[in-house]
Amino acid sequence: MTIEDLELAYSDEEIREFIEAAVAQTGTRYQPRFYAVTGSHIYGFDSPDSDIDVRGLHVAPAEEYASLRTPASEVTVNMDGVTEGFGAYADVDLRSYELKKFGSLLAKANYNVVELIFEAPTVMNGMPLEMDALEALIREYLPMNVPHAYLGMAKSNYYKHLDPEKTEGYDPRPKKFLYVYRGLLGATYVLEHEDIEADIHTLATAVDGGDPQLVDDLIGHKREADEPTVPEALEEREREQPSSSSSTRSMRCQSPINPATGRRSTTGCTTSEREFSDGLSSRTVSERCSRKTQ
Repeated sequence: MTIEDLELAYSDEEIREFIEAAVAQTGTRYQPRFYAVTGSHIYGFDSPDSDIDVRGLHVAPAEEYASLRTPASEVTVNMDGVTEGFGAYADVDLRSYELKKFGSLLAKANYNVVELIFEAPTVMNGMPLEMDALEALIREYLPMNVPHAYLGMAKSNYYKHLDPEKTEGYDPRPKKFLYVYRGLLGATYVLEHEDIEADIHTLATAVDGGDPQLVDDLIGHKREADEPTVPEALEEREREQPSSSSSTRSMRCQSPINPATGRRSTTGCTTSEREFSDGLSSRTVSERCSRKTQ
């Protein structure tokens, strides 16, 4: 996928100008290095009113790390309302990680950062050789702990928005179901294929037990302004949808290999099988890994 495939309201040149202005407005000497479009546009369920989510990384001057006041971990613009001075880019949200923060998220197998490297259409890349080498290194050690990151996202969204037992915060909109379903499918996909895929259509087709028609129906309702919540029949289909070919199969747990040593820590992985919800999916999606360092 390229930036042209997304048919955005802004050109890649305009987005680059926005990034440069956003990072520079902090009054520092931060250098923007790598940025790409993420969010619903690469998940496959963007709507005409969807914001353009841009994530990436910048580099701070080396001497700042010797100061008592170390560089800020990230720069954000238009994340919570429109940032002053950026009204012309009101539909573009930016989260720019400082390099150290970016590396720490990657070390934790953060799915947002991994998708940024593998799947997101690039709008700025001032370090192409380094990013290609980084992608190749990650690919060699997949799935790492990426499945657990996806499952954590799915679980968090479910209990925050879709748990019918909640007295407050219950929000059965199509977008919420799509995020949960994408997390479940993404966890299975990276585990079985040792690759990254962000698009929910591709995931629903590639994962055994996925339901592309359910995805299409949820997206259809998301894009209809007069359908703020999922119809009861569609909600029931989603809650009964298994997210893999074996609803009782446990998720393998792997600790990342240290590239410096080429060795993986010995991991004794025991799974505590607990249902993700009462009916959303009977697949085991909550695991406990007891790690033992070799």
